[in-house]
This record gives sequence, structure tokens and C-alpha cells, in this order.
Amino acid sequence: MKKVHLRVGIFAIFMALMLPLIGAMTAILYQQNALLAESTANEAMEKATQGVVAGIQSMLDPIARTVELSATFGSAQRESLQRPESWRPILATLKQQPNLYSLYYGFASKGEFLQMVRLPPDIKGFGPRNAKPPENARYVVRTIDGAAGQVADSFIYLGDAGEVVKVERNLDVKYDPRRRPWYQAAQDKDEVVNSGVYVFSGTGRPGLTLSERITTEDKEVIGVFGADISTESLGRILTQQKVGSRGAVFIVDEKGRLIGYPDSSRNIANDNGTLSIALAKDFDDPVVATAMRRSGDRAEDHFKIAVGDSTYLVSLSPLPAKFRSDWRIGVAVDEDDFVGPIRHASIRILLIGICIVLLAGIGVVFASRLLTRPIAEIIDETVLIRELSLDEPVKVKTKVRELTQLAVALDSMKSALRSFGVYVPKELVRDIVSSGNDTMLGGARQPTTIMFTDLAGFTKASEGLAPEDVLARLSDYFDVMAEAIHDHHGTIDKYIGDAIMALWNAPVADADHPLHACKAMLACSQAGKALNADFAKRGLPPMTTRLGLHMGTVVVGNVGSRSRMQYTALGSAVNLASRVEGLNKKFGTELLVTGAVEQAVRERFSFRPFGLVVASGTSIPIELFELLGHAEDRDAVRLERLEAWRRAFDAYQARHWGEAVQGFKAFLAKWPDDGAAGMFLAECQSFVAAPPPDDFDGALRFDSK
Repeated sequence: MKKVHLRVGIFAIFMALMLPLIGAMTAILYQQNALLAESTANEAMEKATQGVVAGIQSMLDPIARTVELSATFGSAQRESLQRPESWRPILATLKQQPNLYSLYYGFASKGEFLQMVRLPPDIKGFGPRNAKPPENARYVVRTIDGAAGQVADSFIYLGDAGEVVKVERNLDVKYDPRRRPWYQAAQDKDEVVNSGVYVFSGTGRPGLTLSERITTEDKEVIGVFGADISTESLGRILTQQKVGSRGAVFIVDEKGRLIGYPDSSRNIANDNGTLSIALAKDFDDPVVATAMRRSGDRAEDHFKIAVGDSTYLVSLSPLPAKFRSDWRIGVAVDEDDFVGPIRHASIRILLIGICIVLLAGIGVVFASRLLTRPIAEIIDETVLIRELSLDEPVKVKTKVRELTQLAVALDSMKSALRSFGVYVPKELVRDIVSSGNDTMLGGARQPTTIMFTDLAGFTKASEGLAPEDVLARLSDYFDVMAEAIHDHHGTIDKYIGDAIMALWNAPVADADHPLHACKAMLACSQAGKALNADFAKRGLPPMTTRLGLHMGTVVVGNVGSRSRMQYTALGSAVNLASRVEGLNKKFGTELLVTGAVEQAVRERFSFRPFGLVVASGTSIPIELFELLGHAEDRDAVRLERLEAWRRAFDAYQARHWGEAVQGFKAFLAKWPDDGAAGMFLAECQSFVAAPPPDDFDGALRFDSK
């Protein structure tokens, strides 16, 4: 058997293993990414279909409501509809809804007709003589009326403001609204109907009509009101739906006609001056034509077609039944738009992988000398052992351990890796989860400082804003609040609507957690004021943040189910912190802390005492304080205000009700907007009139949040 050098064998084995592996990995990667790309393409087609449906709905729904209201109006005002003053609401409606081409009444008795038309900018002929309208004409009022003794078809051209710029009259009246598709579709139904697409008589352009019959209370047909919509509006909806670089989005009706195409001028066929809508299967866009010939009469389908050298994914979906039309929405995307980049990337990855493997193979050949040289020395030593030459110690000039030690080392490394997860600190929870170690339900009791925040009047302040603006403002708010909390060692537990719950001393241990929580509270207040200044520059209403802080022993850990967990804090202290935040409404304050917090940090901060309170939903009185600022901040106004408060509050606590009344009145004379002073003044005045019992504990009790 032919022998080979170890270094050559290592290189050959390395290449024999790595090249197929690189190829297989590339193939698997390409297959998975191709499936993902096709799924993405299907999602893009579905999204485009939904976009078209939403666009059609947003176009048709307001027009349908207009038809219903106008039919009711026509029933009530039918005798006066021919008067010019009745045109104004029709003109106003036409201006308000840009998708409308025209609005009109057709009457059953003698075929009278009243129509308001929006002139297309590029129209070349209109009216009884099909002449070009006046340059400044934007609308046309068309009436067919025989009130003057002779039936006349009148065209009154109006400018932007509704002023008359030209009048044309035709006595040879051939138009009868009662014979039009929109009239016949609605005359025997008690609902808004869709006429389907047809060619408008006035412009010779295609469109559709939503119409509803007008009846008396006895269901006698007076006429029909109709609203015309040009197929150009469908084209504008489709233009907004982009699927890939060469995709196509289109709409076909029950007759196979291409009634919707991004370029609405292309799907109109001109046969010796007669305009009609092109059949989709004969359209000059090969993607649309091929897709429709492939689909046949099937209402809904997903399939692939070949157009030239490209493969297209096609989706045909029926319009929802609520639109009362047998239209189909077609979406076609070039497969290369999604799969092509993946194919090219996979080839590049394969070539790069082969180059890397070749370079690595060369490196392996050179690196193998570190192994082959000591192996040769070991072989020499084994020869000596075989020869029972055991007096000399084994002399191997290498830093490489013998194979047994290497195996032990590898086994130890594996054991170390298996045990590593047991010693991961809790602050590395993300790394624990990513490593695959199981996370268990449960928690531990520990002292924790809990803060709740809430936005005062946020719902009311956001009523006039769009949802996107509300989301943007709330995101800006959460950004500055989160930064203030994280900068002072806090952890945001959760967002609750516009509120925040934050923790200190969990999950990361923090010996000074009440101190850091108070600093975060002041930082949040300052950040909110700075944000409000920015809102004021943008003309937006301010957002006032109310914060409550409490310290107590809670259980922190993982709660939930085995399939879904959340790290949080549980216990009565959490509930009390939330209640403390809510007390800001009662005291007219923004920063409230409990006595437990104040006692822990009283030398570091300035507080205004409120005494004992019993919050809603609790029964045990707690001490309540307003956090004013850092103790080293010797603001003269704040010191004066705090001293005035202490004089009045000390009298209150001593039950000197009259003195307390005078003290709170003096306080309010200088700071009239202080809600807490007003509340205590009212409490003292009530005690002057009817003193509390001897066992009164001085606690304020609140029955509501």
C-alpha cells in the first residue's frame, strides 16, 4: 500500500472535508434563503393586494355615502333641483372629493337631467359641439329640462369659484338618462349599486358609477342619483403599490377587461375613434397578458409564469364581496427581484469559501510541522521503548502535550463549557438565554425601590393629534425618561400605556438604591421640563409627569408560564408605589415619596412633609413627602417656601386648627397655585367648625385614585 506524508495527507483530508461542506452549506443556505425570498414575495403581493383593496375602499366608501345623502336630498328637493342655488352643494361635494368625475340626477318622468362635471385638464372636446372648453373653465353644469316649453340640453361652464364663463345650448336632445347603465342598474334596488365600468357619454372616457334610486315615501321611483369615478382614479391607487423593480399591479373585471393599470392611458383601446377598455389577455404588457391567459376564468389563484427570460410569481385575488363587484386584483413580481440577489450572493459566498479553504489548506500544511516534528520524535522514543531502552527519560523537544493529555484537556474543556452556565451572573440574563440554558420560574425576596410614573392629562392633550403624532411624542418622552432612569442605575420593568414602572436593586444589586432612585426622580422631572420646552417651540402642548417612589421588600424574579416569562417585582410595596404616584393628583404635586424613602436619604435631599395618608385601596397609614431637590441646592425661594409650609404644617400636626388655618392662608397668599396647601386649609377649616375625635390619628384618607 502506497504511503503518503502526513502533511500531504492532512491537506488532502482537510480539502476533501471542507470543499463538500462549503458546497453543501452554500446550497442549503441558498435553498433556505430562496424559500424565504419567495415567502417575502408572497407577502409583498398580499400587502399590495390589501393596499389596493384599502385604496378602493377609501375611494368608494365616501362616494357611496355621498350618493346615499344626495339621493335623500334629491327626494326632498326634487322640485328645486333645477334652480342654480341647488348647484352649490353639488359643486362643493365635487371639490371635496378629488376622485369624483361628476355627480348627477336623472329623473324618471320626462328624462330630465342635472349633472355637475369636473373637466379633466387634458380634455380636448366637450359639450354639444364637442368643442374645446374655455381655458378658465373647471366645471360644467349640464341640464336637460323642458320647463321653458322646449326640451333643451344646456351646458354651463364654471370657473374655480363657481362663476359662469360660458353657456351652450342644444335643442336636438338625444341623451336620455333612463337608458344609461347607471340608471338601469339602480332603478329596481334599494341600495347603492355599482354599474361596472363603461364609457362616459360626456368625455368618451371609461369609468364606473355608484348610483341609488330616489323614491317617494310610497316607493314611487322619482329618479336616480349617480356619482361617476374615472378609471384614472384606479390607476392612481395602483401607482402607489410598488412590488419589486419590474412588478405589475392591475385590476380586471368580470369580462376580463383591464379596468385598472398604473398608466391609465395604456389600457384604453381606440377603434376608429371609439374608445373601449382593453382586454387583459390582449394587453401590450406581456406580464399582464400572460398572467391572464394562464389564469383563465379562475377567480383566485397563485402560480408562476415565464415572460422572456424571467419568471414571475402571480397572485389573482377577488375583490371582497362588500364591494359588490366581480373584480380581480392581480399582482405579478419578477422572481429575480427577490431570488436573484440571493443567487448571486450564494455564488460569491461559494467562491469566497473555496478561496478561504485553499488558503487555510496551505496554512494547515505549514502549521502541520508543529505536529509532525514532535510525532517523529515520539516515534523515535517508541522505538527505544520497544527495545526496552528505559533508562533515559523521554525527550520530546516540543511544547505540544502528548495525545492522552490533549484528550484529557479537551474533555476538561467540554466539562468546563457544560458547567459554565451555572456561574453566569444574573446581570447577564441575555447571555444565559442565548446560550441555551433553561430559565426557571421563581424569585427571591429583597429590598427594592419602586418608581411609577404617569402623564397628567395625556389622553386629553392627545385628542387633537393624529395617532402617528401621539406615538412620536410618547417615544420622545420615553427616550428621555429611560435615559434619566438608566443613568442612575435603574431598570425599567415595564411600560404600561403612558406610564413607567422602574426598579432599583433588582436585578443588579445596588446598596444605595433609594439614593439613586431619588436622583433619577429629579432627573426625570428635569428631562420632562426640557422636553416640554422643545414641544412648546413646535407648538405642541406640554406633558406633565407625575412620579411616585416607595421602598420595601418584594419578590423579584421570573413570573409567568414555562412558555413565556417576565422578570418583574411582586408584592404590596409595588402596589403602594403605584398608589403613591396617584396621590399626586390629590396634592397637586409631581414628585411624591414615602417615609421609608425619606428616612433612607433625608440628609441628601430636601422634602416637604404631608404627614400620614391612607391611599385608596390600602388601610395602613404611611408617611408622605414631596421631593423638592438636592439638599445642597440652597435655593432661597424654595427655602422660604419650605419654612412657610413647616410653620403651617407644624400647627396642623399640633392640632392648633386656627393657627394652621392662618398659616395655610398666608402660604396660599404667596403661592396661590399650591394644591396641597388648599387641601390642608380646607381640612383645617372643617376641623375648626367640627374638631376631630380624640383618637384622630391625623391621617388623610382617600377613597379614590
